[in-house]
Amino acid sequence: MLKTLYGGILRKAARHYRSKPFAMRNMAPLVSFTFDDVPDSAASYGAPLLESYGVRGTFYVAGGTLGRDDAHWNVIAPDQVRTLARDGHEIGCHTFSHVAVDTLDEPAMELECEQNRSALRDIVPGLELANFCYPFGRASLPRKLQLQNRFDTCRGIYEGVNCGTIDLAMLKAVELYDRTLTQHKLQRVLRAARANNAWVIFYTHDVTTNPSWIGCSPHLLRDTLETVLGEGIACLSIRDALAAIGYRTKTVSEAAAA
Repeated sequence: MLKTLYGGILRKAARHYRSKPFAMRNMAPLVSFTFDDVPDSAASYGAPLLESYGVRGTFYVAGGTLGRDDAHWNVIAPDQVRTLARDGHEIGCHTFSHVAVDTLDEPAMELECEQNRSALRDIVPGLELANFCYPFGRASLPRKLQLQNRFDTCRGIYEGVNCGTIDLAMLKAVELYDRTLTQHKLQRVLRAARANNAWVIFYTHDVTTNPSWIGCSPHLLRDTLETVLGEGIACLSIRDALAAIGYRTKTVSEAAAA
């Protein structure tokens, strides 16, 4: 019981303690489109749809799951990872085996990151995994502190827009799900973005005509893209958005030496 209570405290601290603060310096709102777990439909339909509007996204990949069947989808294959990177999309880290990081100790967390980096570099030589996403949105304070030293950012699933002084180790996000992102909600989010020069990070999983409960249809993705671009808001990958807000990104080798 005490272990469960302590774990809950560490998870709450990870959410609320701003451990990697950064004062945004952008003069206009920004939007990023991100994809977790990366079902094959995200690569087959989502990425080309972004590209048709001149937009690039961030795809958080767990290398140990590539090509596997999930309960809701098939995970992308190595050749699709290669294509995403070739076409200018960012590949982010989602652990190697898609494991909740609050269940890991420090050596196990380090191993997950190294295995993922190695596996994805075998596919895309020289690939730098500069940004991380917590699988299932779960984190503990010790693992958050560990990961923020390795990666430029860590994205969660806690809803909100990022503005003012943000926590790069727990970026807020907005669901891009057919079941939750209504046109009214989208307009509300974009009003907040314009009013605060905020950074809005949308996230989803599969992109198909009959999406899972944590996915979106091509129609929703297209409508969201057109609405955002129609308001003159730049759409950038996480990597490029960091540059836009004035953050100097660093390579994994630089992070390891810090």
